Amino acid sequence: MLSSRLFSSFISLLHPITFSSITICVASWVLFTSTSGEAGIVPLPASIEIRQGSYSLSGEVIYQCPEEWVPALELGLARLSAHSTLDLKKGASAIVKVSKDAKLPKREAYTLEVNAQGIEVKARSEAGVFYACQTLLQAIQQNVYDPGKEWKSLTVPQMLVEDTPRFAWRGLMLDSSRHFQTVEEVKRFIDLMAVHKLNVFHWHLTDSHGWRFESKKYPELTKKGAWRMQPGYPEKGKNRRYGGFYTQAEIKEVIAYAKERMITIVPEIDMPGHCFAMVAAYPQLGCLGKPQEVSHFFTYPAVAQKFPNVKGTDVLCVGKDETLKVCRNILDEVMELFPSKFIHIGGDEVNKSHWKRCSQCQKHMKTNGLANEHELQSWFIQQLDHYITQKNRRMIGWDEILEGGLAKNATVMSWQGEHGGIKAAKMGHDVVMSPQTYIYLDHGQSHSPLEPPHWPGHKPLDRVYSYQPVPKSLNDQEASHIIGVQANVWTVFIHENWLLDLQTWPRAAALAEVGWTPQALRKWDDFYQRMSVSHRKRLDALGVNYWWENAKPIGEWKPEGLKSDSQISELSYDMTKLIEAGQSSDIHIVFQYKRGAHALRIESVALLENDRVLSEDRHKGVAGSTHKRNRYTIPAFTPRKGARYVLHVKAYGDQGADSHGVLTMSKVQTKRVK
Repeated sequence: MLSSRLFSSFISLLHPITFSSITICVASWVLFTSTSGEAGIVPLPASIEIRQGSYSLSGEVIYQCPEEWVPALELGLARLSAHSTLDLKKGASAIVKVSKDAKLPKREAYTLEVNAQGIEVKARSEAGVFYACQTLLQAIQQNVYDPGKEWKSLTVPQMLVEDTPRFAWRGLMLDSSRHFQTVEEVKRFIDLMAVHKLNVFHWHLTDSHGWRFESKKYPELTKKGAWRMQPGYPEKGKNRRYGGFYTQAEIKEVIAYAKERMITIVPEIDMPGHCFAMVAAYPQLGCLGKPQEVSHFFTYPAVAQKFPNVKGTDVLCVGKDETLKVCRNILDEVMELFPSKFIHIGGDEVNKSHWKRCSQCQKHMKTNGLANEHELQSWFIQQLDHYITQKNRRMIGWDEILEGGLAKNATVMSWQGEHGGIKAAKMGHDVVMSPQTYIYLDHGQSHSPLEPPHWPGHKPLDRVYSYQPVPKSLNDQEASHIIGVQANVWTVFIHENWLLDLQTWPRAAALAEVGWTPQALRKWDDFYQRMSVSHRKRLDALGVNYWWENAKPIGEWKPEGLKSDSQISELSYDMTKLIEAGQSSDIHIVFQYKRGAHALRIESVALLENDRVLSEDRHKGVAGSTHKRNRYTIPAFTPRKGARYVLHVKAYGDQGADSHGVLTMSKVQTKRVK
């Protein structure tokens, strides 16, 4: 019997070498996982004991379950019959027994026991039943996610799992404004969330670049606000209409789909900023009061961060009574459709300069005794908070809603780092931690030049996994207001579903473990190996185009080894131990800048075998705050036994020698990158 705590300690001994987001694997891991059901489970349960023996499933799989939980059980175990000859049926002689246990600590908690007699699940709710099923599917030694297989029987290790989530809010946000996803693409996103026990789908439905929510009261919001003439879409030089929206019928369909998978959809309708599309549809709602376009990009998505100077305003005129009336009417429609407790109103990045020049906003400030535009924003947010609270819902907004004073009942989503969340928690307000410094998935995850364009920033897999949502500066009472954690997928650079996969996975799997698993049990080496050996196979079977990069550290460069201003420095790295016998593939050397005032400019990279140049790649590359052509290739060759291999680099500091970085031998194993 092996507890998860002992298991993690054992793994940390097996894998002592960790570099950036990459861990060097040892062959003994594969042998070990063949008898351990725990190895592949993501997120890691709160407690798991692997016992001797296993249980085999074949033929008819009879179950007993409280009637109201049958849909959760059947959906949770649907993959059993989908990819095998097994037949799941309700009956008396059950081998899968589900029962209620009101003593479990949380609504989503469950226990799962597999013994010689069968499988027993205890839960407090249908959510616990569904999550027990997800754990069971991952524990099965065969890959039940593979649609190309039809298993005759399935084997489950005997085990005891006692599990409960760390946080109630375990979310992913999807931006459907910048890039519009089809209903089927949204459902697929939800499916992948469910596999990982993520339970809040934050749906970003409106922004300056497109209004995606059908309003019956204000049809121009979708007739005009859902579409843009997109320069450079889908390729440079083209200019065509781009967009779309979700009908209310489609939204109801997605809500029902998510609910079946234990996922709550929290809608976001951005107010009072990020409203180009809204003001384009109804110009009277803006301070300028005249027609304007929906905001767009110069090209999409390659240089999408370069926004054209579209004439108009992205801010609502909150000095007009009509503006608040329209916002309330829209929220009525939203709350009528979405049953979620929380309603997200955005509230971020409000360009208050328009309010400074608006006579109506200034008059409104004077009438209401508001000292400045921050207080004007706070006044508007407070009106929305009061209205939403009257409807027995709770308002949530980005941390800018703190500006000018936080609304009485507001929940804060902290994205500009943690300071907004800390401030709100100390004030007694609930907080969802979502800092862009750790868990913004539109940021880059590699220094490889193969990675497609992304929003500036570097958030590799290990950084996402390292995030601890409860700041040390909070006492126990304040910490109780941290209700969860959420990663965000903004789609400025994402115009196709394969790119959505690439940006989201496997980092969202790391986020799932941050949200579910007790902090004391989270070990990077353990998580990385579960991903490497088992969970990647599931993502492969699910058709996910996730980013995966195996990299081995070669060495580093430092200021003391560099010259500047085109004075070539010659750097050498012994690679003998890294060159494997029988090397059959190209070696890719990637330069990764870490810090310093200056970039590294690379002239050439050569591999020497016993002081003889074996191969050389001559091209100019840069490793700095922006990496350019920083990948160098040594063609495949057959290593000679006993030979010494040295990497020889010619490089210099760009206008100075204050540069630090590392070299890795990198191999990207991603299905599609172009």
